[in-house]
Amino acid sequence: MKIRDVRKKSEQDLKKLLAETRENVRHLRFKIASKELKNPQALQQAKKDIARMLTVLKEQSYAK
Repeated sequence: MKIRDVRKKSEQDLKKLLAETRENVRHLRFKIASKELKNPQALQQAKKDIARMLTVLKEQSYAK
């Protein structure tokens, strides 16, 4: 997910997407541990997406 896509979302949408992405990271960790995941870069990408969402949420809170 690109940062410009994240910035277009509302605060509520970002919080919901953040929770879903964190749940996805949890599932990815289990899949990596059990050797089921074919693309281990998916975890790294999900973590970066979480960081982007948290950054935009922090920016929005400072803008208020």
